[in-house]
Amino acid sequence: MSLNTSGCARNWPRKYHRLTRTAGYLLLLGGTHAMEVHAAENVEFNPAFFPDGAGGQQIDISKFSQGNVVLPGSYRTDVYLNGQWLGRETLSFVAVQGHDSAQMCLERDALLRLGVDLDAAQRQSVEAGESTPAPFDSCAEIATYLPGASSQFDPGENRLNLQIPQIYLARKARGYVDPQHWDSGVDAAFVRYNVNTFATQANGRSFNSNYLGVNTGLNLGDWHLRHNGSYSVTDTASGYQSSSTYVQRDWSSLKSQVMAGEIYTSGELFDSVRLRGVGVFTDDRMLPDSLTGFAPVVRGIAETNARVTVRQRGILLDEVSVAPGPFVLNDLFATGYGGDLTVTITEADGRQREFIVPFATNANLLRPGYSRYSLSVGQLDEIGLRHPPTMMQATYQQGLTNLLTGYTGTVVGEDYNSQLLGAAFNTPLGALSFDVTRSSAQLPGHGSREGHSAQVRYSKNFTESGTHFALGAYRYSTEGFLSVRDAARVRDLAIDGRSLDDISRLRDRMDISLNQSLGNGSVYLTGSMQNYWNRDSGNLTFTMGYNGSWKGMHYTLSAQRTKDLLSERIDKQVELSVSLPLGSGARAPTLTTTAYSGNQNSGERVNLGGTLGERSEFTYGVGGSRIHGSGTSATADMKYQASHGVLSAGYGQSADYRAMSLGMTGGIVVHGDGVTFAPELGDTIGIVQAPDALGARINGNHGSQVGKSGYAVVPLLTPYRQNVVELDPKDLSVDVELKTAAQNIAPRAGSVVKLKFDTVSGQALLITALLEDGSPMPFGSDVFDEEGNSVGIVGQGGKAFVRVSRQDGALTVKWGGNANASCRLQYGLDKEPGDDAIHRLRQLDAGTCQPHANG
Repeated sequence: MSLNTSGCARNWPRKYHRLTRTAGYLLLLGGTHAMEVHAAENVEFNPAFFPDGAGGQQIDISKFSQGNVVLPGSYRTDVYLNGQWLGRETLSFVAVQGHDSAQMCLERDALLRLGVDLDAAQRQSVEAGESTPAPFDSCAEIATYLPGASSQFDPGENRLNLQIPQIYLARKARGYVDPQHWDSGVDAAFVRYNVNTFATQANGRSFNSNYLGVNTGLNLGDWHLRHNGSYSVTDTASGYQSSSTYVQRDWSSLKSQVMAGEIYTSGELFDSVRLRGVGVFTDDRMLPDSLTGFAPVVRGIAETNARVTVRQRGILLDEVSVAPGPFVLNDLFATGYGGDLTVTITEADGRQREFIVPFATNANLLRPGYSRYSLSVGQLDEIGLRHPPTMMQATYQQGLTNLLTGYTGTVVGEDYNSQLLGAAFNTPLGALSFDVTRSSAQLPGHGSREGHSAQVRYSKNFTESGTHFALGAYRYSTEGFLSVRDAARVRDLAIDGRSLDDISRLRDRMDISLNQSLGNGSVYLTGSMQNYWNRDSGNLTFTMGYNGSWKGMHYTLSAQRTKDLLSERIDKQVELSVSLPLGSGARAPTLTTTAYSGNQNSGERVNLGGTLGERSEFTYGVGGSRIHGSGTSATADMKYQASHGVLSAGYGQSADYRAMSLGMTGGIVVHGDGVTFAPELGDTIGIVQAPDALGARINGNHGSQVGKSGYAVVPLLTPYRQNVVELDPKDLSVDVELKTAAQNIAPRAGSVVKLKFDTVSGQALLITALLEDGSPMPFGSDVFDEEGNSVGIVGQGGKAFVRVSRQDGALTVKWGGNANASCRLQYGLDKEPGDDAIHRLRQLDAGTCQPHANG
């Protein structure tokens, strides 16, 4: 018999544990002793409550008095310290003379990894003048060398609970997971895809656009290869564009990530730029939550069934089809720490609007004693550069006190260098940072350009008034100042003998993001204003609005100003939207009416949307609109989340145009045991292996279910943190039993971790049989198959719930220690026509359980 936790040996102690718990509560009413039932605790039952077996023999109930008996061997188990999961350890259990349950051995190295200070007990006893605790003994009860400590191991749940007084623990931050418990995962490959097609006909002309965005990865050991790109086809152009290709791994001792390839520099102090080179930078995710201090949200308004594209410095990040009305994109794939996003809305009739979403970071405050750094070396890889220079960028931040953080950085490259020095302050009025950057550029044929730039950033949450400045920043630059990107572009012009004024040089810029609670809602404002040294006109873009509710009705009043960066045309639009649920159920549809007015168009819209399906897997919307001066239109859109992907479709039509869109997103994971599909994929994922557990859901997510192959994808895991992965047996066949329903894992960033859930499969039967004298089989009797494996137990009324793997065979029922306290059951299963006999509990009348001696 295997003693490994993945084997069958753990099944029978767990069965006794469940029965002991049930029987214990029943016997409390009439037993000779009152008791509490705990795992591995000695208990006593009143045998008078158990009827005699065949021939007047008393049922042997002594096996239940030991609770959850642990057999000698090695167990890979989850360790909980004072209720908090710390990781997994391999525990050894040794046999002890005179005890049915084995004794656990806790090795010194394991306790040190768990943060236990073994010398603390000795120090405390000396300081208090008390008797010295016993010296450390790995196989002794933990309380002998750590007074007040206790341990409890549950082999059924594969869990060790340690209760240790805080005085014996090394001080660790909340949320800390020791790096030794970070899981590197398995070798695997994956692809995350987004396919979208958009077609429209307007004014006798047609336009078609097809888009494929991919985020792919290959994990080999601790190294991760990543590639992100997109392929787009329109009536006028087509091509594939790579966003980034790089290899990456973490560096645990430095709490850092190492990357090589097409990478992005840190945008915390300098503007983020793309390089072909090597970088290493601090990864705050490796720190506990209590020690750590962003892609922005894109908001806009579509007038028709529209196509929305998002670019960062010319790189296409995302493209989606949206229904008429307000839209929010809050799941952009991060490509760096900064760099404004250019959002283009293409309406069904061909009109285009473009605006900027600022992307910057907050004030650079760090905890005292904590530092953050980045180092990148390579060739600048910005789009459009004909003479890309090589460069090196380094930054360093240091938390000095609770009130002050200092930071500095430098950029050194061909014909360019800059230096930055700044400080961040934690004041009662908010977080404030101030820094000054000096730049010097040598421009072939134009001499040198030198200048300075000063920046102030501010953020504050005023709890009393409900005001929150997510970001407020102002930068002023002298005429000779050039950022890294601008210097490279101006250098290109100088080498080619072109006018340097073709590049806009920033003079000042202000960004603001404000949210203010007001009544039953909130007012929000985001905006950006920029002015240039060599441009007469500046740029002002903002979105503001109010969200509120009243008696179940939700309403939004918003205003948006955008400026087309090519034509410098300014669009202004004001919109009022009111939503009202048509019913009180969870899936009641919602009616939304909208009125909008702008310098381009004005009109009204009405939309009815909701969800369908047992688990709301269908999302739908139908509506109509009227544009003043252009007539009416009708729209419909649908989304379906399947186990292999998310399908979407949209349609719109008016007298002037007809538009249609189709899309699909999903993920594919290739691992050592096959290929598994998923409706979505994050950067750090899990592969669940649960043989025969078809239909079991992961963490209650209907889109993530165990398939026929016995595998499922956990699409989103938080790196370097405890993740609880649970299997919901609601849709599981009765012929499959989960030996454990939950596991904990702390994956490394970018890893594909494997979680194996042991299962027991076989036809589930409820057998009714009588003994030879006509009496029912004794309650609590064990049922064994031909190989001697425990397959069930006899319950009330002599009914036995068992799980068998054969269509026919013999079972042995035992209720005592001698041969007369047993009998044999013959069974045979005939598959019913049209019934796969697998998804329901079958009842079987086996007649008489024959005495074992006559079997």
